[in-house]
Order: sequence, then structure tokens, then C-alpha cells
Amino acid sequence: MSTYYLAAFMPAEEGGYNIVIPDVPNAFTCADTLEEGFEMAAGALSMMLRDLVENNKAVPEPSSLEEVKSKTARHLKDIEHQPAGEILYQLVPAPNLDMAPVKVTISLPKAVLVDIDAKARGYGYTRSGFLSVAAQAYSMGDS
Repeated sequence: MSTYYLAAFMPAEEGGYNIVIPDVPNAFTCADTLEEGFEMAAGALSMMLRDLVENNKAVPEPSSLEEVKSKTARHLKDIEHQPAGEILYQLVPAPNLDMAPVKVTISLPKAVLVDIDAKARGYGYTRSGFLSVAAQAYSMGDS
């Protein structure tokens, strides 16, 4: 079953949108367009929820629309800011948070594997840990 969180898309004075997901600590971003904002909101939500899971912290339950509107109003009051237009609330899908290890077999050229192992050692990771972090960074556009 999929889980969704509500994001508040707040028009910015200079154009674009400031986006906050009030239910999830530090889940905020900005974008020039709504389309870009949907992608950025999904990325911010994914990063912050996975960070909670990796640090053994509780994942908050999504709130109702009315609760999110109230949280957004409190947030805006706290930062003493008002959006440049009407706030759009949009559902954002939460990522799969099942972080249980799964064994997989892959084939790589030997030279590539040697490079991966060297990089992994340099960053203090195992091969699996390095590939996992690299894949997560790549899938979130941080490559």
C-alpha cells in the first residue's frame, strides 16, 4: 500500500515555488515550475524519510489536509513570511522504506570492480555499502 504526504507549494515573490512537507522534519525545497516542484518535493521527501529510517528515528504519519494547512500556517508565521499567492497542496508519494538487505549478483568488468573497491576503501565503505550509497545518490539526481 502506498503512502502519500501533502506538500505545500507556495508561490515565491521572485517566481517559482517554495515547497514544504510539514509532516516531515527538514523536508523542503524550491523550484521554478510546478512540474519541477513535483520532482523536487518527491526527492526531498525521499531523502528525509530515508534519513529517519537509517538513523532509527520514527517516521511520521501523514496528516490530513486540514492539519497540513494548519502546520503550514504555523510555519509561515514562525518564519514571518507570506507566499506571493495561493498555496497549492499536492500529494507526494513516499518512497519504499524497506531497507532490509537483499543479496543480488551482478557482473562487472574486472577493471571497473577494481576501481569500485578502491573508491569504497577511500570512503570507508564495503563494496556493497559503496554501491548502495552511489546508487541512491544517482537515483536522486546527485550523480
